[in-house]
Amino acid sequence: MQKTRVNWTSALLLCTVVLQGCAGPDARLQYLWGEEHKALSYYRDYASAVEYPTFQESEPTDQSLFNAPRGINSFDKLTDREVYLNECIRMALEQATILRDDGSFGSPGNPLMSRPNQVASTYDQAIQNTGFLFGNRGYEAALSDFDALLTTSMTWGRSEEIQNAINSGVPAGATLVGETAAYSTRIEKPLANSGQIAVQNDWNYSGSNSSLLRFPSVYTGFLQAEYRQPFLAGSGTEVTRIAGPLSQNLRGVSGVSQGVLISRINSDISLTDFEQSVTSMVRDVERLYWDLYLSLRLYDSEIDAFKDLLRYYNDLRDRDESGDAQTLALSRIYEAEARIKGSLADMMNFEARLRRLIGLPLNDGTFLYPVDTPSEAQLKPDWEASLTEALSNRLELRRQKWEIRSLELQLSAARNLARPRFDFVSQYRVNGFGDNLDGGKEGIGNALDTLTGGNQTSWNLGFQFSMPLGLRLAQVQVRNYELRLQKARAALSQQEREIAYELSNAMLEMDRWYNLADSTTRRIRAADDAVVLTEERYEIDGRPVQALDLLLQRKIQQRDAQQAYVRSVVEYNKAITDMNFRKGVLLTNNAVYLAEGNWHPAASPFAKQRAVDRTHAQDNHRLQTEPIDFVAGPAAVSWESLNTETRPSYPGADGTASSPEAAPAHVPDVPDTLELPPDDADKIPAEDLRLNPPRPDRNPKTPKPNGSPDVAKSRSKSAPKTSGILRGHNQVLKRVTGVASEIQSDASTIRKAIFDGRPGKARFN
Repeated sequence: MQKTRVNWTSALLLCTVVLQGCAGPDARLQYLWGEEHKALSYYRDYASAVEYPTFQESEPTDQSLFNAPRGINSFDKLTDREVYLNECIRMALEQATILRDDGSFGSPGNPLMSRPNQVASTYDQAIQNTGFLFGNRGYEAALSDFDALLTTSMTWGRSEEIQNAINSGVPAGATLVGETAAYSTRIEKPLANSGQIAVQNDWNYSGSNSSLLRFPSVYTGFLQAEYRQPFLAGSGTEVTRIAGPLSQNLRGVSGVSQGVLISRINSDISLTDFEQSVTSMVRDVERLYWDLYLSLRLYDSEIDAFKDLLRYYNDLRDRDESGDAQTLALSRIYEAEARIKGSLADMMNFEARLRRLIGLPLNDGTFLYPVDTPSEAQLKPDWEASLTEALSNRLELRRQKWEIRSLELQLSAARNLARPRFDFVSQYRVNGFGDNLDGGKEGIGNALDTLTGGNQTSWNLGFQFSMPLGLRLAQVQVRNYELRLQKARAALSQQEREIAYELSNAMLEMDRWYNLADSTTRRIRAADDAVVLTEERYEIDGRPVQALDLLLQRKIQQRDAQQAYVRSVVEYNKAITDMNFRKGVLLTNNAVYLAEGNWHPAASPFAKQRAVDRTHAQDNHRLQTEPIDFVAGPAAVSWESLNTETRPSYPGADGTASSPEAAPAHVPDVPDTLELPPDDADKIPAEDLRLNPPRPDRNPKTPKPNGSPDVAKSRSKSAPKTSGILRGHNQVLKRVTGVASEIQSDASTIRKAIFDGRPGKARFN
């Protein structure tokens, strides 16, 4: 009966499974239980629902973000806030917990939104220094490989067994009782010379009721010292500092990138990446600052053009001219109105993007107004000096050199490990024995007395050899590092070529925009003359409609010429910023310096000892394991080759200015030398080319510093031979220059007329 019931139950379950089948993606599973199990549907739905994180934020959301953003119609309600370029850079650095850039703003691939963990921040260096995973270890984790390891254990036990034999020390059928205890303590430490030392102390207790034992209870133990020293693979202080202790590495996993030197180089690479992000942010701040200045100037120009069109339209309406004339003028006015709104939108866009970089609120009732004006002086940098600065200061080259140095160290360690393992091993032990651990009987009755007496000793000494036949893995590792090192060196060479091309292109952009600005001055002069002549004809001919249309066209041409000049000057200053960025001196030009934190306390005595060694010319064997500093490319320009009048001074620890000899390691870039063509001495006022002067007064006769690295090449050198097409082009340029020479003297007046006044104020008229 019981068997039949089991068979029916099995058949019923089998039918249930077959009838249930498989649930589709949109089908709900049907259960056998009745209505009382409907509550389970909550858990089924909850398990398949999309989860959303709910947690208490450590910092509340910035309430200023909820302020309504500025619009074009609310622009006149804002008040001006004057800002200098230095001030914008300072605010950007103060708010630079998370470093932002302008290029990724609004793009789908913005790393701040898609990959926030990869965005540069002020935490990156600390994160690198505290890294503990393979391939990303900080030097603290690398130093922890040399920490002493303490292991201790203590266990107790008891057993009771009925004996069936007569030779167990108890009568047959009696219970044999045994008690045990074990205590072990071991401390081991890897050494910097690749050796390993260990000290171990063990005690074991055993007690029994067997009559066969001399002592019913006994303590045995030992105090042992061990020392192991590799002679081939993994031997030497240098390998240990590069790859870490040999006992800490896992074959085929850890490699040779776990040591203190490699982790320190990784820290320097992390600093380079952070400095690169800071440099990019400063460049974006400068570019947006000048873009905002340009948008303000263009907005003013559109306002002025709109006023002229409105005046002419009112003149037509007062004279009751035909509808065609008024319609034409009104069309021009609507076009000018659209340009004004577009220019205003551009201006607010640049101001909002600048706010984003410098960390200001989205809307605080103010509008950033640039105070600094772009430079109009011509900069002629010397190619060799500029290239030398770029090769000495570019962060990409510094980072690649650290990579090469790391690969060189890892290759040397890999070659060391591509040898058999041959270690010297030794051990010395003092044994202890007694009926009691301490106290009681003397002699062998006291285990500690026996141990401290030192009469029961043992030792062993020898060598241990092991090697994988063929050393295939070690040889593959060596070959891999050789190939990676060759690739890194080839990449460094190409990086230097790439930097040269980038610098050449930056200089070409500087010449392009400066020449465009120079040519636009003649265009402005021609447009002004055309406007004057057309206005005179307009008044003399009785203000006909045809003359009015021509006058409107001349006014638009005049506006376009003025806007083109301002745009060229601003783009010229942005090109100067880009050139300083390509030279790697953008931070030093803006007095921005990066430094690491305080020294580790353990570093001070080592530094003091090495200073004593250098002072007294003592042999220092530690120098063999120090990382080698090397610089590829031309040497940096020495301070002695520069004019003393152009050398900047640096504040010392007491606040006083120090000499150039006491300058920091990263010497700031000397301001580029100004040189004006002899025939254009009065055309462009030569002023200081620093990107952020505190509104200096213009000095049209600034003398050219002597001995500067950026000195224009002498005009007395013989010109190279050119092709016939190029010679014809040069002759055309000479004729154009001769025709335009009559208005050269008015260029300064034209620039002054354009740049006088305060941009952006027209909107309040």
